[in-house]
Amino acid sequence: MRLSKLKLTGFKSFVDYTTLAFPSNRIGVVGPNGCGKSNVIDAVRWVMGESSAKQLRGSSMSDVIFNGSRNRKAIEQASIELVFENVNVPQYPQQSEIAVKRQISRKGQSVYFINGVRCRRKDITDLFLGTGLGPRSYAIIEQGTISRLIEARPEELRVFFEEAAGISKYKERRKETELRMRHTRENLTRLEDLQNELDKQLAKLKRQAKQATKFQELKKSHHLLKAQLQAIRWHALDIAVQDQQQYIDEQVAVLEKDLLSLQDFDSTHKQQRKAQNIAQSTLTEAQNNFHIIDTAITKLEQNILHANERCEQLQFDLEQVERLQTETSQTLNSDKQQLVKLETNLVDTEALLTIKLESEAMAEQSLQESQNQLEEWQYNWDAFNQRSAEPTQRAQIERARTENLEQRLEQNKQRLQRLQQENDNLDIIELEQVVADLETKIANVKTDLMQAENILTKHYEEVTKLRSITENQSSQLQEQQAEVHKLNGRLASLETLQESALGTNDNDLNAWLQSYGLHDVPRLAQSIKVEAGWEIAVEIVLGTKLQALCIEDMTILQEALLNPPAGKLSLFEIPHHIENNENNTTSLLLNKIQAPWPLSSLLAGVRVADDIKTACQIRKQLAEHESVITSTGLWFGSQWLYSQQEVDENAGILARKQEITKITTKLDSLNVTVQQLTTELEQNRIALYAQENSREQAQQQFNVTQRQEADLQSKHSGKQVQLEHSKAQLQRLNKEQYELTQQISQDEIDLQTTRDKLHTALEEMEILADERDDLTQQRDLYQETVAQTSQIWQSIKDERHKIEVKLESLRTDQSRLQQGIERLQNQLEQLSEQNYDLQQSLIKQSEPLDDMETELLAYQHKKTEAEEILTQAKQTYEHLEATLNDYDGERHRLEAKCTELRADIEQAKMECQANEVRRQGLDEQLAEMEFGPVALLADLPEYADEKSWHAQIEAVERKLEKLGSVNLAALDEFEEQAERKQKLDEQTDDLNKAMQALENAIKTIDRETKTRFKETIDKVNVFLQDMFPRLFGGGEANIQLIGDDILKAGVTIMAHPPGKRNTNIHLLSGGEKALTAIALVFAIFKLNPAPFCMLDEVDAPLDDTNVGRFCALVKAMSETVQFIFISHNKITMEIADQLIGVTMQEAGVSRLVTVDVDMAVSMIN
Repeated sequence: MRLSKLKLTGFKSFVDYTTLAFPSNRIGVVGPNGCGKSNVIDAVRWVMGESSAKQLRGSSMSDVIFNGSRNRKAIEQASIELVFENVNVPQYPQQSEIAVKRQISRKGQSVYFINGVRCRRKDITDLFLGTGLGPRSYAIIEQGTISRLIEARPEELRVFFEEAAGISKYKERRKETELRMRHTRENLTRLEDLQNELDKQLAKLKRQAKQATKFQELKKSHHLLKAQLQAIRWHALDIAVQDQQQYIDEQVAVLEKDLLSLQDFDSTHKQQRKAQNIAQSTLTEAQNNFHIIDTAITKLEQNILHANERCEQLQFDLEQVERLQTETSQTLNSDKQQLVKLETNLVDTEALLTIKLESEAMAEQSLQESQNQLEEWQYNWDAFNQRSAEPTQRAQIERARTENLEQRLEQNKQRLQRLQQENDNLDIIELEQVVADLETKIANVKTDLMQAENILTKHYEEVTKLRSITENQSSQLQEQQAEVHKLNGRLASLETLQESALGTNDNDLNAWLQSYGLHDVPRLAQSIKVEAGWEIAVEIVLGTKLQALCIEDMTILQEALLNPPAGKLSLFEIPHHIENNENNTTSLLLNKIQAPWPLSSLLAGVRVADDIKTACQIRKQLAEHESVITSTGLWFGSQWLYSQQEVDENAGILARKQEITKITTKLDSLNVTVQQLTTELEQNRIALYAQENSREQAQQQFNVTQRQEADLQSKHSGKQVQLEHSKAQLQRLNKEQYELTQQISQDEIDLQTTRDKLHTALEEMEILADERDDLTQQRDLYQETVAQTSQIWQSIKDERHKIEVKLESLRTDQSRLQQGIERLQNQLEQLSEQNYDLQQSLIKQSEPLDDMETELLAYQHKKTEAEEILTQAKQTYEHLEATLNDYDGERHRLEAKCTELRADIEQAKMECQANEVRRQGLDEQLAEMEFGPVALLADLPEYADEKSWHAQIEAVERKLEKLGSVNLAALDEFEEQAERKQKLDEQTDDLNKAMQALENAIKTIDRETKTRFKETIDKVNVFLQDMFPRLFGGGEANIQLIGDDILKAGVTIMAHPPGKRNTNIHLLSGGEKALTAIALVFAIFKLNPAPFCMLDEVDAPLDDTNVGRFCALVKAMSETVQFIFISHNKITMEIADQLIGVTMQEAGVSRLVTVDVDMAVSMIN
């Protein structure tokens, strides 16, 4: 993988959508402090799964979302996406790019994506396992990382080497394996608990099965007793209904007699009511006339009162208008006097303003002249600064260049001596032979690996195929077993009903038959076979004879029949003569039955018809002993008809027998299918188990071969790197020696030239110092003049402003007074008009009062006459009403008596209906219990009553209660639990085998981890011994393990800088610690290069010499590793192919400026 792009949205200061492109292997990120450069590093660390807000310089994970600035609101979501060029990533072989994305919202929930597909954080971690990448790996190096690496405890430092060794994925798998082992142990514990619980349940269920059998027998007896009790109650209700019906008839006769008397009263009452209606009309008319006169009087009185009140109000309004006229005239005279004074003051103020404006213009002109002189001086001063800055800057540059050349000349001479020593120590021929031998071994192992992979693929395909077949067969088996279970239930139900219908479950009858040796005798229904569709017809004709016992000779039972069994008994003697079939036709019911003996004695004379129309035609030709029946069960005689329709078409004995036969046949077929499926499923499971074992063996062989190849590749890579490094080092040493020789000569020439330029610049600076003093004195004089003229101009300006404000106030008062005078004059005119209108209204309102008072006296006389007529009409009406009330009283008495009789009749009917409903309810209950009340009453003794039957039921219930709670499904549950126990035992065996396999896997992982870690330590030591001298200009360093157990041993670094003793890294100076840590990280990169390396100001603690060595090493390693570095050092910036500038022109918002260094240089040239 190679990093090509980084896309940020809403992350910290990168609020806008921003894309950082990384087209080359050396990318520099630059910018001032606080502009957001380190947020780029945080973004990469976060998208790779960092879960600690502290590592991202925050207090909570939501702090990575842009939190707003002075000009921008906070946003709700942040998003980071890394885009890699896909090079040999096995998980995504078909894709040219791999995009890893992470989003977070204010709620704190992170969402991860790989190539746009949502995934888990673990999937991101797995993708980078073994590559050196991760949120805290050695691929991301900050100043803090360097500090943590230096100050890390041995066990913490070990983590970096584990990632370099590629065993972090083994550690992850070991954790997963241990987690599975813990879960497996928990499952075993739960299974043991379940097994113990099942043992207890099985013992309990065995006891419950015995109780269930006894319970069912008592329940059957209880059912019969309850049915008989309901029949006793039905009989009592039937008698009560007959008595209540007789009482109702008697009360109805009395009610009819009273209703005739009531009709006579109604005739007389109608005549009296007619006279009352006439009197009521007369009374109503008198009342209406009286009311009209009274209303007219009231209206006149109100009109007179209103006219008086209106005259008083008009007089009051007239007085108010006259008072307002006087006040308005006084106010108008006062405002006119104020206006004259104000106009005089306004003329004086305008003259004063003209004088002040002239003074202000003269002061402003003086100020402008002073400012022009000061601006001319500033122009001269800027020109002088430009002239004086050049020699000063030139002197600073030449002085710094002189110091740099002297220091570089000394360093190059020392470096030339060291290069000569290194050149003498290189040995390349032996390394070339070792690399060739390793390449031969790798080719052989790759061939073995391809063969193992092909075998493993075939095994995987076979396992998948067998597993699919097994799952399909298991599903089919479950469906067939469910169907068998359903049919068995239906069959058991039908057989129970059939036994009940045939009477084979009658214990008394069975005992009687057993005593006379007839218990094996077949029933008639069991011995015959009816043509399909005619079962109902045959069952209606034969009826209870279908329960008949088929015996050879009935005479042998003469003695037995002297003591017949309780209940019903039906016998059929098998005929011994051969039936004559010559006259038989297909129209007889006898021909629809197949039987081992003739049945003409039972079915003689019974014909058949396909439909009712045909049956009716045959019926006309029937003899007295003949009949005809249809397939639907309509049975016609010459003078009779019988029909018996069942709700359930399978309720008949023969239909039920046919269904039992069908179900039995289907069950036999299903059982065969279930057995075949069970056998095939077991065979396929055995084959699947064998194939999975083969696959596991092939997987183990593939893993062993893959590890061999990885080991050889690792060794080859190490030796190849060592060989290439030696060759490159030899070439580099020769080239560097030549370049250093040329550089030393050139530096000596440049040093002399620089010293001459410095001397010239210092002489020019002394001449310019005198001119600076003269210009300073002129500036002070001009500044004082500007200040004085500005003060005078401002004073005059303030006085002018005050006069303008006063003048504006006077003009406002003038306008206000003029408007007030005009308003008062208009108001006086309006008041005069109101005065005239009020006087006219007062005269008009006084005229009609006399006419209204005369009209009022006339209406009062009419009211007295109407009142006398109304009194007489009232007396007549009240007399008639008293007479009607007497008639109504007598009528109400008769009506009350009739109502009481009706209530008694209704009550009796309701009680009768209630008893009928209860009787019908008992009928329905008995029907649900499959009993009839008449049949039950016929079998009961005469002394049977409800109390005695209650006692018998309570006795049975006590026995049931004594049994306690009974589990009726105990037998089925016992079988199910036993089967479950067997499955649990099998699961326990499987889990124990899985535990053994997991323990073996952990041993393999530990063995592989030890080997890889030891090899990694040795290889990193080799690379460190090369990197350390290159960064320090000499010296040596090595890595040591602390502890005997290589799986837990810590790691420490011993360093020996030039001129110092071999010491622990913690005792070095700050710069030496940083260089040692950089050497270690680069050595790890040499062993296991990560796709990229990010450096965040790691050169900050280094001086220029060490920065130069650091940059040379980065430049060399960038041939194989992509470097993205953040720096403020100009020397480091020079090695970048591209520079990405981060700016913050808008407060709190980071933006990018990208520069291609090579393109910029070419443009300059």
